[in-house]
Amino acid sequence: NGMTLRVDTDHLRRILTASLPPGTRAAELFIESRISVKLSVNPSESDSGLVTRVARGWETGAHLRRFSEGRHESFVLDAPTPESLEALCLHPEALEREWLTRPAPLGVPHASGNAPRVEASLTDASPASSTGPWSPGFLTSADLLAREWVEALATAVSSGAGRESGSSATLDASLQEILVLATDRDPARDTRSFIDMTLTARARSTTLREIRSAATLDGLARMSGPAGDLPGPAALLAARLARESDSSPSPSGEMPVVFASPSGGFLLHEVCGHLLEADHVLRGASPFTGARGRAIASPLLTLADDGSIPGMRGSTLFDDEGVAARRTPLIMEGVLVGYLSDRMTAIVTDGISTGNGRRQSYRDAPMPRMTNLVIEPGRATCEEILAGTRSGLLVTRLGRGRVEPATGHFVLAVEEGFLIEEGRRGRMVSGAVLRGVASDLLHAIDAVGADAAADTGAPLCVKEEQALPFGILQPTLRVAAMTVSQG
Repeated sequence: NGMTLRVDTDHLRRILTASLPPGTRAAELFIESRISVKLSVNPSESDSGLVTRVARGWETGAHLRRFSEGRHESFVLDAPTPESLEALCLHPEALEREWLTRPAPLGVPHASGNAPRVEASLTDASPASSTGPWSPGFLTSADLLAREWVEALATAVSSGAGRESGSSATLDASLQEILVLATDRDPARDTRSFIDMTLTARARSTTLREIRSAATLDGLARMSGPAGDLPGPAALLAARLARESDSSPSPSGEMPVVFASPSGGFLLHEVCGHLLEADHVLRGASPFTGARGRAIASPLLTLADDGSIPGMRGSTLFDDEGVAARRTPLIMEGVLVGYLSDRMTAIVTDGISTGNGRRQSYRDAPMPRMTNLVIEPGRATCEEILAGTRSGLLVTRLGRGRVEPATGHFVLAVEEGFLIEEGRRGRMVSGAVLRGVASDLLHAIDAVGADAAADTGAPLCVKEEQALPFGILQPTLRVAAMTVSQG
């Protein structure tokens, strides 16, 4: 198949080892194949039903790194062939030469004898494939599901809000296969599947979205209806749209803020997680540099990064450097106990990578990144935490924000929030913005709920222009006092 990249792993590793320049301690080859499909369902311009559009994508590439003491050099190859991969490993400096597109004079023969070749066949992206995002069966099922969500939303909005709505859905599916070959450890392979559905409702001047994410289409379909006490995405979006018209401006000032599960995970992802990434720590660009072993948070807070939890959005078998995914404790009962590192920053974590070397694609170098942020639950229910909060702000959705790594100062927009009045959820407010300093916020956490839940949306984290999926598993949190202002 012309759209399948076949790689002789043993032979490539032999070339990597044989071609190490003097003074180079290791080499690593990252190979990626990614296929994708974008399916959108929108009302037709002629008002004669729904129209489906499909766009497909496929790309492959490789990224070679050679490591010397304190530095590394990188070489990137687009659309590799088996021959150009071999040439890349042996002569990366010659990337621009024409012979990379045809068999090259390698000087490293294939193994002789009857030993079988260890071959890795990266993703079959053929449009005729019987499985995967390009298969006819997948596209038919995806179209039916998207139309079902759009029609359910249109019905819910019309009956609940009594006004016309422009309902639409977009399904983004991708299948990524990676292979990491290195001279100093075993090969690592991983296949990662993401399917995200974005449901959009428009009414008058308001546009709102609900996003759901799963690894399979069946998993996404199971989210169509109610899950426990939570309504399905169409009903939830219709209810949000109806509330939006009745919202009032947010109050301003210092007040208690309760973060309903799992919204607080976004808070700690931004104001704490990034500041514990080892590249910031090494540069002294984090307020937590040199703070391991010190109390940096409330004793109620225990926090970890765990890329090994099955089914979560940030989970993988290996990171993008071939290091096995694992659980990394960060804060235990308020005490800082760890950081997140990759190969280049492992000096911060006792010389061993924590398995957090992640990259957006083969074109990028990996860097320390969070996978799944996990906050250990407490004992109180969300209702008990609210009842113990006479007045304040309840945050159910956080929007965009920013944090200054060197100082920990942050600004976060509240996408959906409610007043807390006499210990109960009150009317919806709009335009709330949260401001503060990470170290102050961590110490001000005075309640942690027992209702830990995973975020079912499709959160993306952007760092140095690389966007990566991550997961959140977090209970309700209360911060005793935060600065709330109007955006």
